[in-house]
Amino acid sequence: MLIHLRTETCFVAASAMLVLFACTASADKQASPTPPAPPSTPAKPSPPASKPAAQADASSPDARGRAVLNAQLAALANEDAFAATFAKQATVLTPIGSNEVHAPNAGVAAAVAFRNPHAEVKSATFDRFTAGGNAQVAWFAAELQITVTSHEPGSPASTDKHTVRVIELLDGAQDWKVAVGAFTNVGPLYPFGTSSIKDPTPVGPLANLLLSPDALAGALADGAVVFGTKPGERGIGTADAKALLAKWKKLAITLDAKSNVHEVRGATYGYAMTNVRIVTKPGAEQLKLSAFVLAVPGADGAWSVVGASYGALF
Repeated sequence: MLIHLRTETCFVAASAMLVLFACTASADKQASPTPPAPPSTPAKPSPPASKPAAQADASSPDARGRAVLNAQLAALANEDAFAATFAKQATVLTPIGSNEVHAPNAGVAAAVAFRNPHAEVKSATFDRFTAGGNAQVAWFAAELQITVTSHEPGSPASTDKHTVRVIELLDGAQDWKVAVGAFTNVGPLYPFGTSSIKDPTPVGPLANLLLSPDALAGALADGAVVFGTKPGERGIGTADAKALLAKWKKLAITLDAKSNVHEVRGATYGYAMTNVRIVTKPGAEQLKLSAFVLAVPGADGAWSVVGASYGALF
């Protein structure tokens, strides 16, 4: 994971960004594609089997996930529209901490988009998309590229680009809306950083997985995703995820003593979110980052991890 030395400049910039998240900005919406011209001759009717096939495709984890993510990116400047993609009492981890999405003044979209008081989201796209699921839930992961232009009074416009990695779960029992998600930041690590974890719970088996790359690797499901804080730290698919975790074996990872843990384990899915400290070598300074794991119950009663992510703070 990336390591930068702490400087006064970094601290001031980090503090300023935290204050700026509370404001809103406007985002460009993608234009709808121009519909194709009608054929010159009437088209033959589709065979009866084509309708069920289309319906099955629309209800696949891939199709559901892409539809939700596209709606979220289009709503980064509209908190209500962004929140509408989430189920009631849904919890999400952002680069500045966790929150219930529908809570008053949650500001989740602003936190995800790194918006500041005089800024607008110029573009928001995603790639490296992957999805999976079963009859009860679906999950997806992707890498977001968000460009924000700031127009501070008395200063020339400035443009910042952010890479944010996302893991979200859709609950079939809640009309296939997002029940939990994590948006984690790609960037340098510091020994400080603000990330408030709300609704604390005891530390459970899922949170403990975040402290051991070996244990996390052993719990990965087929097609699992693991994200780190460097631009190249991504493992998409079980083999790549295990290879990435193997590189972290020498890291000493502990729970941040000043942070809460929020862990939920239910009949169809479970997750944990917290802040951790890592030490890259003996005697080195502890660095702070956020951590998230998403899992589903396995056939043997053990938890099967479908996604895990570590995020840089500021």
